[in-house]
Amino acid sequence: MDPGFEGNRAWSLLKAGRLDEAVTLFRQVCAETHIIDQEYDRMARGLAQGLARLGRRREAAYVHLYLHEFEAARALLANLPLDEARVLEQQGNNAAAARRYLECGRFVLAAIAYERGQLPQEARQCWERALVDGRVLRVPYVAALIHFNLAYCCLAGDDESGNTHLVTTQRLLEEVADEFETSGQRERAFDCYQILLEMGRRSGAFENLAEGYLNCIRILKEDNLKYYVLQYYEDFLREATSRDELHAAASLYREAADYCLRMGLLYDRHYLKSSAETWLQVADKNLREGGPAELSENALLAAVACFNTLGDYYMVGEAYRRLCNIGLPARVRQRYEGIAGRYVETVRQSVEAPPFPSYLRQPHAYPEIWFMDVVEWDHDGDVVAVCALVVGDSSYPDVVRRRALVVLLDCLEEISARGGEVSTMQLDAARLSRVAERLGDLQIYVVLRPLERLFEHADVRVQRGAVRALRFLFFKRSFNLLNRGLTSTDEGVRQAALEALGRLYFNHAFDPLVRIFRETPDPTIKSTALESIGRIPTLEAGDFLIEVLRYEPEPLRGLARRLLVAFGNRELLPILRQHYQMESGTMREELEYILRQVGGLY
Repeated sequence: MDPGFEGNRAWSLLKAGRLDEAVTLFRQVCAETHIIDQEYDRMARGLAQGLARLGRRREAAYVHLYLHEFEAARALLANLPLDEARVLEQQGNNAAAARRYLECGRFVLAAIAYERGQLPQEARQCWERALVDGRVLRVPYVAALIHFNLAYCCLAGDDESGNTHLVTTQRLLEEVADEFETSGQRERAFDCYQILLEMGRRSGAFENLAEGYLNCIRILKEDNLKYYVLQYYEDFLREATSRDELHAAASLYREAADYCLRMGLLYDRHYLKSSAETWLQVADKNLREGGPAELSENALLAAVACFNTLGDYYMVGEAYRRLCNIGLPARVRQRYEGIAGRYVETVRQSVEAPPFPSYLRQPHAYPEIWFMDVVEWDHDGDVVAVCALVVGDSSYPDVVRRRALVVLLDCLEEISARGGEVSTMQLDAARLSRVAERLGDLQIYVVLRPLERLFEHADVRVQRGAVRALRFLFFKRSFNLLNRGLTSTDEGVRQAALEALGRLYFNHAFDPLVRIFRETPDPTIKSTALESIGRIPTLEAGDFLIEVLRYEPEPLRGLARRLLVAFGNRELLPILRQHYQMESGTMREELEYILRQVGGLY
């Protein structure tokens, strides 16, 4: 298709009053989502005009929303308060949006709109009404989110009952996080810990802050998200030092240094130097506050260990000199004086220690989980609701918003034709199958819940479309639906899931892929999972391939051999050589073959 030519033809049809033909052609052009912005907007305006003249006002309104022509969109939605609320919210008119949501009984959405409009007391009333919803009580995680939001609305009005809600929030989150981790849903547990972190940040309670940060860091490490790990370390260190929690900060700096060293990152010396300097501050602070000399001694010895690792022997001597002046027993002091004397003539030298650069920080490390997840629960996977929010949200790339518009118009076409009194799940199965697959093209996290809902459809065509969409959704949560597809009784659904399994290889897919490999009895699924593991260029994935080579039978052993030869991380070579030196017989021959193929034998 030549979008320019077909677009001009659509405009000619529109001017000639041939509205159905014009709208059909405009829809086809707008489905080409990579057209340059100016041309795409021109076609979208033609589509909006054609739809409006056909009386399909709701569809036309959402095209105007894509164009950020908010008033034009609202004018077409005068009798549709829920749709108008979405437009008002995207426009930034939060209070008006909240009132429209209230008209529809959508208390969660109204509460969030009031909060964003800085109207906490109005939001509080909405959260209280949401909390008594019977559906909330059946989902402890959602209940925790609502208690969290209600707590801060209460506290904003100096109502101490907010603290009671915070206690409930913490209890529920800790229980749910433990359940998520036990069931292998670490990404959902991570969300719980992020909210605990936020509670600590808002309240100043260092215990909550530490619990949240340390658990987030632990999960990020397990998922091998190295730069997120360092960002969370950096942020926690900033919080700790700003609260004068120097002992915790010094330990964290050392922990970050050890992590960088293990992962081959360049920032270990920076963190080690910072740890040493912070231990000196710990010792000084303890002395000023009249604490036991032994605490300062331990801090200074920890600083010595760091400076010694750095090769900064001048500062090693300085730390020992300080140990001589903190009020320790004479025998101990004399020993430290003797050691300090060895460093008297040491010349101070600068230590190169590049810090973690700001350009590696991830821009969306701390999403508003407390809003996002409760909105997801409220929408309950409704395709129209989710796509409507994406269409007008300029934080998404234009190509994503265009794809959301295509999906939205596909749904609304049938809804409008059937008088508007029909839910998305009641649409024609062939259309829903197409919608499901197109949701995958958006490649954003928020489409996962709609796909999970679509998979519950009775028609296997819709289930196939939902699973097929996973090929482009590189999120750990995608595996929840993928696992259901792999165990489906329908061969088409299983094949779609198998194809998606072969494409879902990214760093934090390692754990769910290993789980599939170990738990499935199906040899095809097992080998496909192993193929995906072999395309993850981490040492963890490489180690797993070696494990398969050593302990699994053919054909998995042969597959692991091939994947090791093609493995994309040269840092695995020393590990392969080490195994080669330790092994004998057939396994030694296997490893020798691999090393020869990659030029790493000597």
